[in-house]
Amino acid sequence: MEIIHLKYVAEVAKTGSITRAAANLGMNQPNLSKAIRALEYEMGFPIFRRSSKGVLLTKEGTAFLASAKEILTKFEELETNHKSAGEGKRSLGVSVPRASYISYAFTQFVNEVAGSKKLQLDYYETNSMQAIRNVSSQKHSLAIIRFALAYEKYYYKLLHDLYLDGEVLLDFEYLTVMSASNPLALEKDIQLDDLKDLVEIINGDSFIPAFLTEEINRPVGGEPSPKTIYIYERGSQFDLLSLVPSTYMWVSPIPAEILERYNLREKKVNMPSNIYRDVLIQQKGYHMTATETIFLKHLYAQRDKTKE
Repeated sequence: MEIIHLKYVAEVAKTGSITRAAANLGMNQPNLSKAIRALEYEMGFPIFRRSSKGVLLTKEGTAFLASAKEILTKFEELETNHKSAGEGKRSLGVSVPRASYISYAFTQFVNEVAGSKKLQLDYYETNSMQAIRNVSSQKHSLAIIRFALAYEKYYYKLLHDLYLDGEVLLDFEYLTVMSASNPLALEKDIQLDDLKDLVEIINGDSFIPAFLTEEINRPVGGEPSPKTIYIYERGSQFDLLSLVPSTYMWVSPIPAEILERYNLREKKVNMPSNIYRDVLIQQKGYHMTATETIFLKHLYAQRDKTKE
């Protein structure tokens, strides 16, 4: 249970309607209903009694609301009394796919805000569905999701249903990245079949059980290599690519500075269209903080470099 859940209960009790409460809270009705039911399950008793005329507090719910209001009052006092102590603090929570242009933008952002008196950053690399859940549940204010254009109708409907806004960041083709020492790095025309004897590096935790296959960081149309290495953190990825010439990986465009640092080469492979899209998402009506605006400045700058 979190403070936000107490605010949900208080607003529903005040309006007597989950629909009106959701509108006042800036969220959609299904998400609010789900949150209330989850809280009731956690507490072990019904807080509201539903009827065709709206919702009413149960006996247990009335007692719960009284306690919730006391906590909310003290919490508001705490925020007011210590507001000055928070001056100079910068915080950011964002869920993103594994993409070098995004991580590089984040490092540039950190360089700019590192001198702040207080700093709290949560940079979470994950798959698209988890990123959507993180924003919908308000764990993070921002997220970037990635999907094949073949699935865009599904994802845009999902964003609409969850009362989320989406802004297109980048459309791109997956490329292969490999060591400059790899013989294929000198080739101008690479076919899928040319990769069969190489070792493919794949992000092992990008798989979503019983869900869409495009959630892994590789083109939908390409069959997995018979030689694979599954990794779970970025450092191993670049060490393997730069030190083992027989490896390769499917990637979104990588900043030139990173390619140069690790002596890597990006190569396009002739294959059916594998266009993907990165989309920045947030809750509808959300207003960016100054810190988030700084992060987006660096994100857009790196995004624009990949288009050059």
